[in-house]
Amino acid sequence: MPNSVRTQPIWLPTGNPDTTNITSDDFTGMGGQPGSLGQKFDFNDRMYQRVRLDSGAVAANPPGIPATNDLLYWKDKDNYLVTNDRRQTMAPLASGTIVSGGGYRNFVAGILRNAATAGRYIDILQKGDAIPVPDGGNTFAVGETVIAEDDTVAAADRVAVGTAPTFQRLGIARGAASGGTVNVDIDIDYEQY
Repeated sequence: MPNSVRTQPIWLPTGNPDTTNITSDDFTGMGGQPGSLGQKFDFNDRMYQRVRLDSGAVAANPPGIPATNDLLYWKDKDNYLVTNDRRQTMAPLASGTIVSGGGYRNFVAGILRNAATAGRYIDILQKGDAIPVPDGGNTFAVGETVIAEDDTVAAADRVAVGTAPTFQRLGIARGAASGGTVNVDIDIDYEQY
């Protein structure tokens, strides 16, 4: 995977990775960095990675258009392609086939920080404190392990304190869910990818 470590600053068209939503034309027309795909970087005590949002992340799919703070899954790690549609996680063999046994829950790439457009380049959050994520209708308590929800929504689920998580750990809940979100200290295995 090229470009996974970078020592140069990354081009942030708005000055904030939480609002990155770049077209391929932006790279050439606005002095961008085409080689930045896959680049990991820190910004104000948070860690991000530049990826491309799948062109199929649209309203016609079960999870709908990706929303701010949704979980995104790897569709193709080698090409830094992400999706909000669990059926497309790790490019299953047959379209519409969900990775068996909820395995898609182990391929969370990061958190979408804006209402990005399908097919565009975005910066996903992989580490940061008190990040609001959709609660999936679950009840959370302080200190619980947060994992991906086993549902069509790109939301979070919980594992009670004292119970070993059997899926990828996304972080630790800061408190109870409120208004459809729960604040989480996100720590997606940043070095793994």
